[in-house]
Amino acid sequence: MRPTLTVLAAALVALASPLGAVEGQAPGQTPSAAPARGNQAWRDALADSLVRRAIDRRSVQLADSTLLSYTASAHGFLAFLAQLGEGVIIPPKVVQSEELQLSIAWWQPGRSAQRLVGRRDTTLLPADVGYYRDRYSVVLDNLPDRIRLGDGQDVRDVPHPLGAVAPRQYEYAMGSALRIRIPGREIVVDEIKFRPRNAALPAAVGSVYLDRETGAVVRLSMTFTRAAIIDKRIETLVVTLENGLVRERYWLPRRQEVEVSRGSTWFDIPARGIVRGRWEISGYDVNERLPQSTMLLPRWSAAPRDSAKAYPFTGRVIDALPPEIQIASSEEVVRARVQAEAAIRSSMLSRPTTASVTGRGISDLARFSRTEGLAIGIGASHRSSLGVQVGGRVRYGFGDEQVKGQLAIGPVPAFGRTPLIQLFAERDYRDLAFAERAGVTNSLGAALFGSDYTTQVDTRAIGVLWRRQPTSAFTWRLAYERDRPLSVQASSVSGRFAPTLAAREIAGVRAEVQGTGGWVGADERGARGNWTLQMSAGALEGSGHVLGRAQALIQITKPLGGDRALFLQSFAGVAGGRDLPPQWLIFAGGPWSAPGYDFHAFASRAMVSQRVEFRQPIPAPSIPLKRWGKSPPHVTLAPFVQLLATSRGTPDRPTTAALRPSAGMGMLFFYDLVRADVARGLRDGQWRFAIDIDRGFWGIL
Repeated sequence: MRPTLTVLAAALVALASPLGAVEGQAPGQTPSAAPARGNQAWRDALADSLVRRAIDRRSVQLADSTLLSYTASAHGFLAFLAQLGEGVIIPPKVVQSEELQLSIAWWQPGRSAQRLVGRRDTTLLPADVGYYRDRYSVVLDNLPDRIRLGDGQDVRDVPHPLGAVAPRQYEYAMGSALRIRIPGREIVVDEIKFRPRNAALPAAVGSVYLDRETGAVVRLSMTFTRAAIIDKRIETLVVTLENGLVRERYWLPRRQEVEVSRGSTWFDIPARGIVRGRWEISGYDVNERLPQSTMLLPRWSAAPRDSAKAYPFTGRVIDALPPEIQIASSEEVVRARVQAEAAIRSSMLSRPTTASVTGRGISDLARFSRTEGLAIGIGASHRSSLGVQVGGRVRYGFGDEQVKGQLAIGPVPAFGRTPLIQLFAERDYRDLAFAERAGVTNSLGAALFGSDYTTQVDTRAIGVLWRRQPTSAFTWRLAYERDRPLSVQASSVSGRFAPTLAAREIAGVRAEVQGTGGWVGADERGARGNWTLQMSAGALEGSGHVLGRAQALIQITKPLGGDRALFLQSFAGVAGGRDLPPQWLIFAGGPWSAPGYDFHAFASRAMVSQRVEFRQPIPAPSIPLKRWGKSPPHVTLAPFVQLLATSRGTPDRPTTAALRPSAGMGMLFFYDLVRADVARGLRDGQWRFAIDIDRGFWGIL
């Protein structure tokens, strides 16, 4: 990427700083550091012999007199994505994408020319995104002996694992063998895993698949040690090169992928920018005479802008974007991470030892509510060279004059921000239901109009959090907790706050599992969705009373021609006897659970809510945004209907079992980031107006 990178500055401020290339050894790493896992498995004579043969072939392959030249075409995509929220499960949002077409020529002795003949792009969020020039080209000859990526700003001068002097810098181990059957022939391909002898030096970690008969490279997948990565913001850098057999003899480029994920070096918020590139190479003509004009071209060039834009791509670029580019983390990237962590110490892969300011979102820094008034907070964390992270956050409310916060400690995996296991102690004002609007929007509504859409209880807890692996969708929590009721402690500019929930003071052990995930359809026109799940069980101290509670939300967006349909389902239920504490009930009412009804007007033992919404773009003026481009020349109308079904409540909070329908009209504008709704509850409801930020950004607001 170019040094300028701005995407929703308020949300992604951590990604907008200059690249700041830094050469040399990464902080916190010592030259004596060495691989620490499975040393014996890496002393493999068979792997060493196969590697030596591959190195010999690599050194003479340019002199192969039977391969004189070839031409091919490459179809590719470049995309910049923003990933918001904790973890790596929810699919990131495509901010900007480009569809590309290359013509490729190669001829002896190892010369080449690539020309960009087609290019089109789309921008889905305000952004100023540019890419390094080598992202627009295909890797030929399986990378040079000194690897350079991102125009030398990502990695530079990294020894190739099959370079001439590689055996002095890397060690190798046998992996699995694959058999490829083609008409009249079976090809055996051996996987060779590689890692550096000294992981504190710039090096690659990964695996290479070699044709057993010829020693040719069939597939190369790798990531890099922390010392190799120049841009300190990079969290993940994975490169995959796949070759295909052409004319049953030559292993030439077939598919290539790169993923670069960047975070922040000083403000650790749950947001990252991801660059993904993918090329498919086909249409080979081998040993045909090349025109002299082709042989005079530079190694890379581009057709004039108007000519490249006129290239006859089909459909829309966002529709053509492969689904695997839009998912949270491809199987290839996850496999490369796991393999690297198994090969060398995690500290040699993870970002440098650092202390940083942290925050889960803007509302961690400042918020306003009826229970706290204006509350200011800050968080900090420190990750040691041993991979142990100590983190904490603190918040002070000027209305209630109380301190809230959390202290936690746990080990962090190499490719992750959140520890897999954490011991914690905390005090927080816990919200009891799915959010009805973004945190920032709620703070503004509470401060200006006395409209606070939170239902909170004062919770103090000590316990443990656990995840099986960095990519796990589920987090498990076991804690001893004490709940206390809250009261109104603030006043607004206008309006009056509703009373707080009359919660009971209870204590006990609570076990909970929370899950968040998403998916993208198997084809480019498939559905896209995400889900959240929360299940908990608690044993109340003194009474032996056992309670259970579960709630889930599923959101699916399905393309329908040029339009979209959105389906939102909410489910919740609680069990535990007749006399339930109010804080264990299920609450509904508000813009998303029951539009057209008062906020949390219904408290029951179970509820189901189904929303169906159709989105149709209509023409509207475009807003110029200077270097960030301009907003799309349309707004999106979103008529919807919704049905809420509730069971009975409790004697303290009586709610009748009933069906409560709603209908309304939404309008999304400014890249569909801002939404305004007018809705009415059709059974004893009222007209309600709401304006908010798109739900996809609530996690950091």
